[in-house]
Amino acid sequence: MGFTVLDRVRFFRDTEAEAIRNDPFALGREILRIQYELARSGLVSLPAGMVRSLFLDTRMDPIWSEGRFLDLVGDTIMNCMSKLGPVYGKMGQVMLSRLDEEGQKWAEKLRLTRMYGKWPEIPFEQIQEVLDAEIPDWHQQFVVESYPLGVASMAQVHVATDEEGKEWVIKVIKPDSKKRLEETLAALEQLVSLLKPLRLTSVGSRSVREIEELMRALRREVQLDLEKTNIDKMRMRLDVKKENVLRLPQTHDAYCTPNVLVIERFKGISLVDVVAGRAEIHPDQRKKLARKILQELMVQVFEIGIFHGDPHAGNLMLLADGSVGIFDWGLTGELRDVDRKNISGILKSLIMADMQRLVDVLLAIGEEHEVTVDRAEVEREIRKVGELIREHKAAGTQPSFEALLETCLAGSERLGIPVPDGLLMMAKSLLTIEGLARGIDPEVSFARAAGPVLLRAAKPSFGEMLSMGKRLPGYMKKMMFQGAG
Repeated sequence: MGFTVLDRVRFFRDTEAEAIRNDPFALGREILRIQYELARSGLVSLPAGMVRSLFLDTRMDPIWSEGRFLDLVGDTIMNCMSKLGPVYGKMGQVMLSRLDEEGQKWAEKLRLTRMYGKWPEIPFEQIQEVLDAEIPDWHQQFVVESYPLGVASMAQVHVATDEEGKEWVIKVIKPDSKKRLEETLAALEQLVSLLKPLRLTSVGSRSVREIEELMRALRREVQLDLEKTNIDKMRMRLDVKKENVLRLPQTHDAYCTPNVLVIERFKGISLVDVVAGRAEIHPDQRKKLARKILQELMVQVFEIGIFHGDPHAGNLMLLADGSVGIFDWGLTGELRDVDRKNISGILKSLIMADMQRLVDVLLAIGEEHEVTVDRAEVEREIRKVGELIREHKAAGTQPSFEALLETCLAGSERLGIPVPDGLLMMAKSLLTIEGLARGIDPEVSFARAAGPVLLRAAKPSFGEMLSMGKRLPGYMKKMMFQGAG
């Protein structure tokens, strides 16, 4: 049997990817690439933009106004990150989703919310070349708009209309972004090999694991056939749970390939506009929306076991019926039942500031992995979490969820208790979820929304319920305190 055109395209792509992975100078090339792009942006692109603005910009505001200058800086940052490639774009999105209120204001001034779907586009001719190679008969099925609906760091999407007039979204992996991804990941792999001695320290070990998990996740994200599988699996499980806020798009099975994904088109308001205040929404609807999104994304993590690994505002859309469409399922995590139980136990203990319960959970995790640790040692490490809480309470503030979790994980690593599989990605996802919910409603209570879900997921025994009952008054006080913050 001879090779088809598609077989040849995939063969050459795989061969090129293998050569990139085996490049012995990948890390050095990446460092030089970063230095070059930063220098080019700061020394060439920004000054050139100022000159163009001086002679070609017809706006009436002063040439050196703050708005005009911030536009130029924002454009320079976006172009620099686009040149550096999708790994840096993904890092930018994560950082953007976790900015505080002041940081969000500066991001708006620089228009950095473009990272959520308005990257520099590639010509439609390149999109057509990918479609011709992946699904040769696409012309007979769809009329595809040449102007993109959105452009991400790794992919570009276009609206397509089928013969029956139904609108779809065609997502195509940008060819150059895939190559650039492999170059950056090859450099990261060499960096990880150099950092292996750091595995002897708790912080170093976790940092290396985080980098390794990031690399695996990014390679999965450019496999659109895997994203289709994730969407179908998640839709089936959500149907069983009968959740009524989050909606996943339907997929067009006949036209999905590793580099092309065809899904139902959602029409509505991007949550980027909701968070930025550009969308007019009644305050009561904001409160309800923030609480329901927080609850249902928590249900994904702790009851369904499959969760969106990158639930930033650019991946969610408020639909006309009040539901929220959630898309871009390339980055997902999956937890085993035992890990969901353990992780929910850790989070519930942190939310309630119940240090004895936290010690119990860590000891249980140690036993499951045949790690014997004296209770007094665990209490000594966990005391640092309690100290952090007391310091903030004395100052009239609350510690961030990220700081509490980080202190807990650092203590666990020092004791030799392994972190449950999936916790690192899940922790990042939860932080993004919390930041998203607070962006919609700054007063949303993570404790109130998460508490019931965590209680169900932790599956406490009868003895634990009795013990919990004794501490219930203290729990209620903490819940009220956090709810009011």
